[in-house]
Amino acid sequence: MTRAWRWLLTALCCVCALPAAGATASLHIDPAHSHAEFGVHVLWFGKVVGRLDALHGRVRIDAHGQARVEVVVDVRSLRMRNTDYEAFASGRGFFDSARYPAIDFRSVPFPVKQLSAGGPVEGALTLRGITHTVRFDLLPQPCALLAGTSGASTTDTPTAASSVAPAVATTAPALAASASSAAGTAPAVATTQAVTAPADRGTCRVLARGYIERSRFGMRGHRFIIGDRIELGLVLRVRRSSVTQATPDATNAAPAVANPAVASSANLPPR
Repeated sequence: MTRAWRWLLTALCCVCALPAAGATASLHIDPAHSHAEFGVHVLWFGKVVGRLDALHGRVRIDAHGQARVEVVVDVRSLRMRNTDYEAFASGRGFFDSARYPAIDFRSVPFPVKQLSAGGPVEGALTLRGITHTVRFDLLPQPCALLAGTSGASTTDTPTAASSVAPAVATTAPALAASASSAAGTAPAVATTQAVTAPADRGTCRVLARGYIERSRFGMRGHRFIIGDRIELGLVLRVRRSSVTQATPDATNAAPAVANPAVASSANLPPR
């Protein structure tokens, strides 16, 4: 074998030994233990809340410690305690689940440590076929699962005593609400029980909350009876996927994401 061939084979071996440039870790969202919530203010009745029990998605983490949340919520899984409210919320004047059966959310990259430490997350939310950039707030949650993840540190994980987070104010125009005003409308997304309940071994809970203005997504009916602001919430349980995979390109993207954020589940039937 000539020296040139030896050099070429050595170079090929070195290249094959390098990790894929786009390699990512992937956390799977457990559909059986995850749900979305929403709440809207109705004249004379106060806040009316509902739940969406069917969703799927994942959290992708790259080699630089940046995470992306991707969630798809099935609007047809909507349920409310009042069947008349449920029919209206599913109908053409509101979510219109027959024509738009999915709510999709894809976040922009954010530091993975925010999954445990909490913090703002922005992304594209698609509802009724209309897409807008929105901002949600992740609530601090203990998560030992992230301890070995690039960019995460056990020092970023809140203790159990501090895991109940106060309302987080946002400065985004579509979501602008102070902590004081939020406190006057109802508890944020997850109940205290949901926030503090320990997750199963090998899983982590991700809680997100925020709100949108429904008129921006084509829901303009009954404006004098139903408030324009829809509070949104995600209560997710994630677990580590069994394989590491290359970051999908535009033609192999993961299913769209879903909606995050913030209605109290206290008035809903127990899960």
